[in-house]
Amino acid sequence: MLASKYRLKKRMNFARCEIDGRLIQSRSFGVEIYDRKDKDNSRFGFIISTRISKKAVVRNKIKRTISDYIRININMIKNGLDVVFLIKPAILKLNKEQIENEIYEIIIKNLQK
Repeated sequence: MLASKYRLKKRMNFARCEIDGRLIQSRSFGVEIYDRKDKDNSRFGFIISTRISKKAVVRNKIKRTISDYIRININMIKNGLDVVFLIKPAILKLNKEQIENEIYEIIIKNLQK
């Protein structure tokens, strides 16, 4: 689980990512990235609808998989970003390694220091 200082919490921050950030699409999720232009820690949020799965267990497992990968690789990501993951239904067909590979591609292309 991501430490509290790395999590987006307020609705305002999620909305700012949507309005002012840029959107990057992959097969199983979209990523909204807003550059705050400061040196504070990057923060991450997750939006996963009940349309993905009605079961909270499944939705939480997906969030844990993504947040755990971010936690382990946080040193690769530049500071000053607000990042929101918008989960798509295609993620249900992927295993943990495939999800991590897709996140890695996003990080390398767009979020790396």
